[in-house]
Amino acid sequence: MDHNYLGDIKADREYTVAKCVGNFIRKRRKQRLVADIYIDGGTRGSRICLVDITDHKTIIKTRGGEPTNNELEYLALLYALDYINNRHKKNNVTIHSDSKLVVNQINGDWEIKTDHLIPLYNKCIKRMTDKIKIKWVRRDSNLAGIILED
Repeated sequence: MDHNYLGDIKADREYTVAKCVGNFIRKRRKQRLVADIYIDGGTRGSRICLVDITDHKTIIKTRGGEPTNNELEYLALLYALDYINNRHKKNNVTIHSDSKLVVNQINGDWEIKTDHLIPLYNKCIKRMTDKIKIKWVRRDSNLAGIILED
């Protein structure tokens, strides 16, 4: 009785590898990509900036009129939320902002005491999902803020 042990081992190994790769791919499909987006609004030039690390995009928009710095920070967040809805709808997203006011108000840690920010806050809250997180970063770590300084 002659056995082909080498052939049996090779066949088993191929099956095991294929099964492991298939399991890995299925697990990766369940895990969503985490996108990192940096935002900032600045009164110098009335500009907002969005930096999408995942897609290697930088977007700068200019706003007419004379909005306050906090209004521009909220407008940057509003723009980012619309951007996320168009480009990262299925992904988990972390928005990084150096505005303690916006981050803490959106996260529910601070009250909104300024009447003209309430409509912007409400628009942002309506666009927030459980896949979107907003975190505070120091000014010198905010890529969007660094770009707006130039």
